[in-house]
Amino acid sequence: MDVVEEGIYVAVRIGGPDRWPTNLGHRFLGNERLIFCAAPSYLAQRGTPTAVAGLADHDAVAYGGADDRAITWRIAQGAGPAERRSVQARVVVSHAEAQVAAVVAGFGIAQLATWLVDDALRDGRLVQILPDWATEGLPLHLVWLLSRQALPKVDGLLAYLGDTLRIR
Repeated sequence: MDVVEEGIYVAVRIGGPDRWPTNLGHRFLGNERLIFCAAPSYLAQRGTPTAVAGLADHDAVAYGGADDRAITWRIAQGAGPAERRSVQARVVVSHAEAQVAAVVAGFGIAQLATWLVDDALRDGRLVQILPDWATEGLPLHLVWLLSRQALPKVDGLLAYLGDTLRIR
């Protein structure tokens, strides 16, 4: 989405360019956290992997497009560097909320950003597995039109979102 073209005053952008357009302000909030998770019903039926190698014996629900690019998961243990590993997915979707819905429905295991699955984890529709293999994901940025920054509602929203969304 083009923030300028769409006339959006403030947005949270996942990822982002190496160089930002001069008409946009931006603030780094932190990196998303990626975790492996599954529905309790799936794990009751298929078992819970106790090591990352065990993921190969399970159905994967992955995010991807129709362009046949290889699907990968980021794998890192502890503070070690992350590597990308190819995944053979049972289900591939191109919409993050659809991916979460497929995992909640019991189609398999997925690697998902915590901000996307917090509610499902909290209410028990999903459980985290292999917590030692959680890893850093994409950067999150607060982005705004510089031409609108002086507006009180924009300035107040930037201050509020900058404090509340910052990943610690």
